[in-house]
Amino acid sequence: MPETKHHALIERLLPVMESSDFNQVFKRATEGLSNNERFLLKMEMKRLATPCQRLVDLRGKVDGECKEFHYQGKTHFLDDIAIKVFKQQLKLYNQQYTLGIFEKLQHTENNFKVMQKKNISPQEAAARRPKKVIARAVRLGHYIGRSEERMHLTAPLRIADVNGKLFDARTSNMSVSGIRIKVDEKRTFEVGEHYFIYFTGLEKEFVNRVLSAGTEYRVVGIDRKKQQQWVRLVVVDPGEEFNQFFKNFLRSYRGRYRVDVDNITAAVITKGYEQYLMPRLSSVPLYFSGTNSPSLRYALATQNNGDIFSYWRDESNQSHLSQLFHSPRMLRYMQREQGESLIYCFTHTANNKLFFYSASSEELAEHPELRELYLAYGCRKPSWKVFKFQFFPATAGDAEVSSPLPKKDSPIERERVAKALNGLSMVGLLSDVTNQQVEQTYQHSYPLQGNPNKLSLFNQSKQKQGQFEQVNYKYLQLRKENRYQHRSLVEVENAAPNDAGVETGWTADFSVSGMKIELETPLSYEIGDTLYLALPQLQKLVKNFSLSHLPYQVTNCNNSKTVYNLKVVESKGNAHEGSRFFQQLISNNLDKLPALPEGKAIAGLSDALRQILCAPLFCRAMFIHKVPGSLEVKCVTYGAFAQDSDKWLNIDSSKHSADLSQFLSSENLASFLATQLRSHKPSDNPENIEVITVTAKDSDKLLAVRCSGNFESIQQLRNFVQLSAGRGQVNAFNLQLSRVGRPDTEYIQRELDYISHYAIHRAKQLEDELWSVAGVIEVTDVTEELMQRFNLSAA
Repeated sequence: MPETKHHALIERLLPVMESSDFNQVFKRATEGLSNNERFLLKMEMKRLATPCQRLVDLRGKVDGECKEFHYQGKTHFLDDIAIKVFKQQLKLYNQQYTLGIFEKLQHTENNFKVMQKKNISPQEAAARRPKKVIARAVRLGHYIGRSEERMHLTAPLRIADVNGKLFDARTSNMSVSGIRIKVDEKRTFEVGEHYFIYFTGLEKEFVNRVLSAGTEYRVVGIDRKKQQQWVRLVVVDPGEEFNQFFKNFLRSYRGRYRVDVDNITAAVITKGYEQYLMPRLSSVPLYFSGTNSPSLRYALATQNNGDIFSYWRDESNQSHLSQLFHSPRMLRYMQREQGESLIYCFTHTANNKLFFYSASSEELAEHPELRELYLAYGCRKPSWKVFKFQFFPATAGDAEVSSPLPKKDSPIERERVAKALNGLSMVGLLSDVTNQQVEQTYQHSYPLQGNPNKLSLFNQSKQKQGQFEQVNYKYLQLRKENRYQHRSLVEVENAAPNDAGVETGWTADFSVSGMKIELETPLSYEIGDTLYLALPQLQKLVKNFSLSHLPYQVTNCNNSKTVYNLKVVESKGNAHEGSRFFQQLISNNLDKLPALPEGKAIAGLSDALRQILCAPLFCRAMFIHKVPGSLEVKCVTYGAFAQDSDKWLNIDSSKHSADLSQFLSSENLASFLATQLRSHKPSDNPENIEVITVTAKDSDKLLAVRCSGNFESIQQLRNFVQLSAGRGQVNAFNLQLSRVGRPDTEYIQRELDYISHYAIHRAKQLEDELWSVAGVIEVTDVTEELMQRFNLSAA
């Protein structure tokens, strides 16, 4: 409906056209018009209200994706804006499709002709258009359990519910023990319900009592897509006659009916994304045994979580990670069975020895007189760390994956893994959620007052040190050389200009060509600078190497300038003394040095530990894919353990999709993530991006999404958090962005070969999808840490 002089008046009068007092309302509303204008206005309203039979097809006419829209038996092709206008106009015309609606749909704001009249360029139109981001949602650690093959088979069925009421359906696929049926979308089903199925279609081809007698089935799942519905059922107490008939039937018709590979396809997707996420996991998966007071048994090492392992190594290269989970702390966690906790940590150096201090948020609450002193003193130490620990009950049975493919590992290997997991009681995830703006946040919020000697209560070095095994996650090795974990004293020479002194620190790991060091005091070196190192402790062990004034170039550093990644500076004709020394050290001590990422674990153990972690999956992950001309988030992974991030991920498990439109459109976040990823290499450390979300208190609607880095000052961020807490629910999330290398197709090769045998095109699609993955974003909720950072817990 084109704009007219009396457009607003017409829209106000249209809803009351059919009412008995229309003439009186019309007369009052048009008092200022002449009789001629009133007549023309009435004629126009009648014309617009005339029922319309014309179909609307906006494909190619609007700046938007058109889809089918059904109304009163007619099918139109409309985009999202036109559908919204259509529904709004129906209210004006008493739910009747009229000529007025038809004309209104020809003049929507994104119609090419309308934009041309308003001189709106294609670039402006693209900027205005809301970007719809629908990603695949994959539940990690979840596999469709089948111990047998299924055949695609379409045949009529008659089904009876518990009340004996009959209705029709058709088979979609079936095996001896289960069946998938296509049913009317309006009929409702519940998991656990029982039905009797009569195979009326097969009855016409075969004479057998089991087909006509009816067989009892139980519902185990419901799948919906668009206007269609499928129900998955398993047979209940089948007799020998039933089993024998369908075994023979499916075996003899294997060449006639196509084998259903949906569960294997889903397994490839799940395993493929698991194998992308796990090596890039910055958090440390932890596994505990025992029931009353669980003790740390295994810790899973990945390419990205080496910093956490290094943090807990002392001057003798002994790990104190097990002491972090000492008996009193674990007893407190076991009372809750599952949950999460923040643990505040720092180290103190005395007489060239490292002492580790830790206090959980619950422990600080129990000692309110020490809380502010602990946070104030700890945050002023360069070693200050905040860890988030999430935990969940676990058993060795969680590692089992049901699959119709024969197991590739031997019974002996399976027995070894089962024995290694015996007694497992808890799985946890330890995440470093330390914020780098310590001076403007913690130190500002917690002024140092009191005697730090009172904090000896939190000296965890007094606790019993338990033994645990560090299991290295098996993954395709993409590095040129192995890195080895080792803690040794390091001195940075001439750390300040015109200063002959040194700054001390510790090695975290090393290789022949480089190392990572952690320092007590921040330095001012930037990426590309050259610094000179001395290794006094290692120098005492050798006489034929000079381990001082070794030149190294900075390749990466953290925001606080206390952790540096270095590579050797080579000069023509002269071998680097540090490289020569480490080459000999590594070759002579291969059996003693813990290497990343390879290790000597029990075959299959790392896969079992991965499976146990992925089932609850405490974090969420988004995957960025390469698409023609750009990078886009195309997949989201989740687990059984609910997270606050689910509010903006909008995961629909029945459709296996997630709507990220509102989240990624805020502050142009999608473009920002793609830009950041382009500058990364697979060998780079993850980039941390903190995002603040504000959600309505009475719904999951997003009210605001802001990146912490976009605020002009820390005080402005604090004010935003404080004010937003009055509007809705405030949450903070740490997005850890990593570039990935090529996929480890060897890990999923058996499944791909199986799918290729029956549907080679699907195997090709799966490979293309996995090869297109460019980056992974690990999502961790850091809301509690944000509130503690600004001392806003009480608010």
